[in-house]
Amino acid sequence: MHQPYIFYRFDVQSPIQFRKTGKCEAVSSVQIHSPHNEEAYELIIETEGTVCLQFMNSRCCAVPGEYLLLHPSLPRQRMTPGSVKNLQESKCSFYWMRFSCSSPALFSGTLAESSRQKAGTIPLPIHGALIHPQKALLLMRQLQDCVRSGYDACYLNYMATLIICEISNQHRFFLSRGENGAANTKKQLYNDIIDYVNYFINDDLKVTSIARHFGYNDKYLSRYFKKMSGVSLKHYILSQKIERANFLLTDTNLTVSDISNSLGFSDYHNFIRVYKSMTSMTPSEYRNLYSQRILEHH
Repeated sequence: MHQPYIFYRFDVQSPIQFRKTGKCEAVSSVQIHSPHNEEAYELIIETEGTVCLQFMNSRCCAVPGEYLLLHPSLPRQRMTPGSVKNLQESKCSFYWMRFSCSSPALFSGTLAESSRQKAGTIPLPIHGALIHPQKALLLMRQLQDCVRSGYDACYLNYMATLIICEISNQHRFFLSRGENGAANTKKQLYNDIIDYVNYFINDDLKVTSIARHFGYNDKYLSRYFKKMSGVSLKHYILSQKIERANFLLTDTNLTVSDISNSLGFSDYHNFIRVYKSMTSMTPSEYRNLYSQRILEHH
């Protein structure tokens, strides 16, 4: 029996209407930014700690790499300290975006039902995990940079629509990964490698150590991974490290040297060389280009 859950179906044949965006940094996981009076949907992407709020007579919590999508007419309120059991109080931060649009249909159904698309529409659950959270966060930071730079409303509307479409696409990809995982051992191994790399992204990952962990010859595992993904395992490891570096460059004040060390690069200059070969710019150039954030503190 599949458990039903709630999802929207947005019509994106024309862009949604962007309202406002920012990044919230709160001293408590249950003290999120104040409820707003606008008739607008609100997207939250968690980056640090755990954010919790009361929503539709139930508690919604998001951890880093997860999002919440809140309806303007449905009641929600901040949780109070002590109301969430087994939740350790800690600093919490997340990106948020408010937007309005033609009223999307709201459904309660299974994961499979949420993935069915109609022409010109996209499905999106009210809460979910992102396969590649850094991609969505990069778009959020670009949107904030566009706001600061005075881009016109039409451009901002399309940027906001792109963010919603990116999250919906990641949701569908998440479903496709799980459809035949139990029956297809080759696909399962590929998914396991992806999860292993993402979990140990801060270590000095080597193809040989990954092959040893899964009990395969490193040459065989490299050929298998490239056949499944189209890129070599070594290239995938580096691309994920660079994606993580991009987040740290734009969302923290860590030095480039500290970021290099945190991602398992034994040599600072090697990190600079790898970064530039994969992005065509230096870490400092990337930070200067995408580091503007619209912050609110609580």
